[in-house]
Amino acid sequence: MRRPAAGSGRPIASAATWLLYNLLLLLFLPLIVVILLRQMFARSKTLEGFGERMGGIVDLVGGLEGEDPVVWVHAVSAGEVAAVVPVIRQIRISEPIVRIALSTVTGTGREMAESRGIDPDARFFFPFDVPGVVDRVLDTVRPDVLLLVETEIWPNMLYAAAARGVSVIIVNGRVSDRSFRRARLLKPLFAWTLSNVEQICAQSQQDADRFVELGADPERVVVTGNSKFDEQFPTVGDAEVSKYVQDFGFARTDPVLLAASTHEGEEELVLRAFTRLRVTHPRLQLIIAPRHPERGGRVEGLVNDHGYAAYRRSRALEAGGADPLAPEGGPQMRVAILDTIGELARVYGAATVSFVGNSLVQRGGHNILQAIAQGKPALFGPHMENFRDIAAICLREQVGIEVADLDELTAQIDRLLNSEGDLALIAARGPAVIEKYSGASARNSAHVVDLLEAHHPDLRSPIEGDDGREG
Repeated sequence: MRRPAAGSGRPIASAATWLLYNLLLLLFLPLIVVILLRQMFARSKTLEGFGERMGGIVDLVGGLEGEDPVVWVHAVSAGEVAAVVPVIRQIRISEPIVRIALSTVTGTGREMAESRGIDPDARFFFPFDVPGVVDRVLDTVRPDVLLLVETEIWPNMLYAAAARGVSVIIVNGRVSDRSFRRARLLKPLFAWTLSNVEQICAQSQQDADRFVELGADPERVVVTGNSKFDEQFPTVGDAEVSKYVQDFGFARTDPVLLAASTHEGEEELVLRAFTRLRVTHPRLQLIIAPRHPERGGRVEGLVNDHGYAAYRRSRALEAGGADPLAPEGGPQMRVAILDTIGELARVYGAATVSFVGNSLVQRGGHNILQAIAQGKPALFGPHMENFRDIAAICLREQVGIEVADLDELTAQIDRLLNSEGDLALIAARGPAVIEKYSGASARNSAHVVDLLEAHHPDLRSPIEGDDGREG
């Protein structure tokens, strides 16, 4: 039997704001359609799950049937999924009977969820934020709690959820510099939207203050930290490192530069730095892991233009592990391109020095903790707005290094390659930093359990003094 919908509704913000938002949405609908069509033709993956985005998920939620409480978790893409996985695990430890519905926006987010083994009871693409569509999905999933990761603030969804008495919580909440500037221009809309959120668990005090400035009730905002420190980082042994090195065609004693999560424009800079560094480090090897694996062919063209042969990981795996285009006459200098999903966290173990991309271009940066967890120095550019607090922590703990441009990138890599002492210090300090800042997932999950208990008083309460909360 389908359990009853959670709650009976609670006071929500003015319907006039809802009407104004949707009138503006209707006004800009032609432009939105054009943008979506362009994306569909540019990247065929955008077509994936179109029916689900329109609310057609009835056949996907059989695992939610029954009387057990349901938490709907929404995470945009791979990074947000990785951040919420430890929170989901903690919720299940606290309340094993809870059913989990997981939605994402991107295909890579869905693939990440599959690779992390969290096995949600239902999985689907997040619906378009349009009245009728969000109503259809909420009526199908019927969650007790809607858990949003980081900055997923959708006015129609939150309004409709609040009208049904669904408890809305934001975990790992953050407001980037760019988002904050834009949001202040639409403060009434954000204030109305945030009025439908019962709890905001912010990554830092600055993020908490920004939520409040945008209209959130200060009593509903708490700082719990960043759950990305709680990710289950892999343990990579010597045998696995040796296997990667052999596959890539490197010698086990060769120093390795790993350029991870790179975007257009950064591979060119990395290749130029690599060519310079090989003058003084002739055995240096290079691995490039583009953020979007489908760019592997484009990256291979750049590698060839710089005079190097390329090892494509995807091509080698399709051939059973051997590279069908390996040069004759044994190994030679070539650049490895890691154009696969799910291997990067382990390949950091084979690196000597790492650079994490999306940071030399103005795109907001990427997560550097996978490098730190493996004890590798993480270099990154000045544009880390989306990972501001993680970057600040790693700089403060001296396991991360910010570089401004090609010259600084080259100089810092050269310095590290010449300093076995610095490399050894970071190798020891990196995992300790991860441990030092862990614990946010337990704090976030405790707040989720509190909301669940408001809907289901029969659920057991956390053991007093052992719920991991802060402040």
